Amino acid sequence: MKDAIKTFMRGPFGSYLLSLYLRFVSATSRHIYVPADPDNKFGTDGPYIYATWHGHSFIFASRFRARVYPTLMVAAHGDGRMVGQAVAYMGVPLVYGSGTTIETDTPKGGARAALQLLKILRAGKSVTMTADVPKISQQAGPGVILIARKSGVPIMPVAMTTSRRRVLNTWDKMQWHLPFSKLVFVAGDPIFVPKDGSNPEVYQTALTEALNVVQERAYQIADGGPE
Repeated sequence: MKDAIKTFMRGPFGSYLLSLYLRFVSATSRHIYVPADPDNKFGTDGPYIYATWHGHSFIFASRFRARVYPTLMVAAHGDGRMVGQAVAYMGVPLVYGSGTTIETDTPKGGARAALQLLKILRAGKSVTMTADVPKISQQAGPGVILIARKSGVPIMPVAMTTSRRRVLNTWDKMQWHLPFSKLVFVAGDPIFVPKDGSNPEVYQTALTEALNVVQERAYQIADGGPE
């Protein structure tokens, strides 16, 4: 039964139902933005590479004005494809590939996806990437750093959560957001990766720390802390 449900949800109709649910969560929740954004201009400057943790990005599309969504990089299979198809129904453009193979052209499409992302960034448009790689939760991998270095575009660490949520028993601790919540979005300071020979692990560490800070801040606000 569990496998049948997964197969259904990864199909076009299941993904469409998920997109309707995400719209419902957003529409019934009070949005809280840090930093404050009274004119709703977030996402209209840039470009940026928006970096999130796996399992936390279901509701990120709700942060943007319609038709100014950054392109989202998602895996071409499994849960990644399910999430991708759902947000695509909301108008989010997609690039399929895996950050684990961003430097080598494998069946996961990493190198091809990297070229597509670079083309989008060089055209002055933003993208969204998950910073951690499959099975290594909340530890930034090299993919986002490589794209930032090659494009010259800064990374913006972002986090989101809801006051009413469930954390699933998956490797990435996927959040299942519930309606009638406080819907919290937190953005950190941009991280610039120079086009030199500096050690990328320095920037991976910096991004990991920045994402943990903004995610903890999002949790604190959602769970009743000061805004």
